[in-house]
Amino acid sequence: MSTGIEEEELKVAGTNIQGFAQACINLNIVAGSKADSLISDIDVAAWYPFEHFREIERIVLETYDKAAPIMERVGMEMMLGWYNMGPGKEIVKRGVDFLYFQTGSQGYASVVKGPEELVGSFKLVEIDEKDGKALIHSTTPFDKDLERGVIIGGMTAPGDLDFIDVNNDEDKHYFKIEFC
Repeated sequence: MSTGIEEEELKVAGTNIQGFAQACINLNIVAGSKADSLISDIDVAAWYPFEHFREIERIVLETYDKAAPIMERVGMEMMLGWYNMGPGKEIVKRGVDFLYFQTGSQGYASVVKGPEELVGSFKLVEIDEKDGKALIHSTTPFDKDLERGVIIGGMTAPGDLDFIDVNNDEDKHYFKIEFC
């Protein structure tokens, strides 16, 4: 785990903070009203200490005993917002395109910056479109339930896939994806 000093070097895009809080508000999550006050001064074009994102995340994690499905749903909602109100439609034409967007942490690198050892990565390791399978490896500091939701939401947004399953039960850092 990193120290507060290191966390100050890790930056997250204002769009991520705004997206997380807006997802809580859209889903009527109890944390939504508290999150709303934390984003009132957020400039979506600016960069903020990662700890600011953690503050909003903690509201959800401390409010619910079983926060995993809620964090997953928030991740999904964040990506639907990214797709419908952000640059998503220009980047992702098919659900599988979202996976390709993760090649070399391309998508992730657009919202987090800092020392490589703190930033980590979110990379597409392998994909087999024919069999509908893929694998993503994540070493990011983000909640893995949230990341699972990000994958589901990013792949669901274009509306062309009938089935998406994302599982990281064996190893929280490896997301096994099945789709058709």
